Amino acid sequence: MSFNFSEQSKLQLSKPNSPALWAIFVRLGLWETCFRSFHDPSDLALRKYYAGCRWILTDEYQKLRGFIEQPFFITVQVFFTIGFTALLVSCVLILAVHLCMSPEKDVLVVRLIAGLTLVAAVCCTLAVIVFGVHGDGRDWMPDPDHNYLSWSFALGVVGSFFTYISSILFFIEASKAKKREDALNHHVSYHMEQTHTKV
Repeated sequence: MSFNFSEQSKLQLSKPNSPALWAIFVRLGLWETCFRSFHDPSDLALRKYYAGCRWILTDEYQKLRGFIEQPFFITVQVFFTIGFTALLVSCVLILAVHLCMSPEKDVLVVRLIAGLTLVAAVCCTLAVIVFGVHGDGRDWMPDPDHNYLSWSFALGVVGSFFTYISSILFFIEASKAKKREDALNHHVSYHMEQTHTKV
């Protein structure tokens, strides 16, 4: 959720009654939040204000953690982290297959990559669905009229879709590699039987 500071936005921010100028919640990412003069809703004395962008787990946000990290948001963080980790491991395995893996292990590793990308796709899809359902709620973040799902949410949806595509393609590649391996084994065993009968 970010602002696009085009010329029109700059012009709008120069107006003293602009809602974007007085918004206390600027942006929220999976691991970073940006506030402008935000105070803890439970702090009735208004002793501390939060401004700027910070890591969501910083000590300064200790009192805000219950407010920012709702159960659905923690679920989104967990699912995206699992999906990202699965994609990272599959990228390492892709490099291993192409650079230093023997052809005998090719089928097993490509199936493992296909499984990991499928797990990543499912986790990312669940994260996108959970955030899409709960993230735009009026009871979570301040200034609900200025909160909206932005380009990063759309990229999450597109990324989840393409992860499914890559998983399907890796499953197809695994089946082709298995057929190649079976054909090679059949050819080798046939050739061995033929030479054995000649002796």
